[in-house]
Amino acid sequence: MEETCKDWSKWAEDIYWTHFQTIHFSQYLLGDYDRQLAIPKKFVDNVKKKLPQGVTLKGPSGLTWDVELKTIDDILFFNHGWQEFVKDHSLEETDLLVFRYNGWSQFDVLIFDGKNLCEKGASYFVRKCGPTEHDNGCLTKKKTREGSIDDVHTPLDDGIACPSPLNYVSDDSVTVPSEQCIISLVSNKRTRQSARSVGSKEPATCGEGVKSAASDDAECSPISKNLPQGPQYLSNRRLVSEDEIKNALLLAQAASSDDTYLVVMRPTHVYKRFFVYIPLEWATNHLSLENQEIHLRFKKDTWRARYNHNRVRGYGGITGGWKHFVIDNNLEEFDVCLFKPAGQMDGSTILDVSIFRVVEEISPRTLLTPPRKRGRKNSIKIH
Repeated sequence: MEETCKDWSKWAEDIYWTHFQTIHFSQYLLGDYDRQLAIPKKFVDNVKKKLPQGVTLKGPSGLTWDVELKTIDDILFFNHGWQEFVKDHSLEETDLLVFRYNGWSQFDVLIFDGKNLCEKGASYFVRKCGPTEHDNGCLTKKKTREGSIDDVHTPLDDGIACPSPLNYVSDDSVTVPSEQCIISLVSNKRTRQSARSVGSKEPATCGEGVKSAASDDAECSPISKNLPQGPQYLSNRRLVSEDEIKNALLLAQAASSDDTYLVVMRPTHVYKRFFVYIPLEWATNHLSLENQEIHLRFKKDTWRARYNHNRVRGYGGITGGWKHFVIDNNLEEFDVCLFKPAGQMDGSTILDVSIFRVVEEISPRTLLTPPRKRGRKNSIKIH
């Protein structure tokens, strides 16, 4: 009887770690919690192969933070970006955090007071003040419902003009910052009827093989905080399922290697701001830690882009040129890109990009906000 119970328990553990769509773990905040947070070893041992180098933490407010995973002495930590999550949530020593892993690149986080073991109500009303790589302005978000990934659509959320000197830009959940903003939200939705479609009649470049100059959309970089918002787009892709999302990620993971960098596309990658965060460790190994032109190569075509490195923050990302790569290749949220260094071209690093799409059907996106009128360098064809 005892052996039977042990066998059943082992079977149950195996089923949990291999078949459950979401997995939870908790962690008390102790020691240098404000600098980095260790992820439990058992969790890492079971899911590390699924984890990309950069993940998203979604707080109770619905706001998200991009965080780098880093291994130190065989322990995996939430590292770069974790400090902002701690600061924005006013986390304290002995607080208890519960993490819900969604199976690809996001952790939903619940925050409890370690003294009374009750959830911290203020965590649902977090404000991010000042421009960051995630948002622009003083933000307040409220989750109106728990969304299921089974009926995921990928529109860009509404931009709302709040009573603030800075503009509000929504990210992933429905936003209800104030009564004034509720009114703005209703009126703002009406503007979608006049949004123009970006299709084959108005391509992002001048035709096949014609690619953008690296500085064309440099204003989309979060490194330059005070620059105005660029264009924003609305996805017209059909609803996608959880299985389709996971399948794209699994295919990308199967093709990855030690020198590749895997990124699951998020709205800030493909619908607005157009910035791809690069972890410091990967950039150190494959790029020089300075502002530079790079080449993004997909199949036989090559795009000039820009890697901007912020020495103060200690990280960088792909900015200028990335927007044109996204539009020319019809990238959508949850598609997966695998970046791999592939030598030099004209003294600049080439990154081969493999794209793993959630669905193969292409639907032209809709332009919500027109780009700024400004001078643009001629597009450059790279042979």
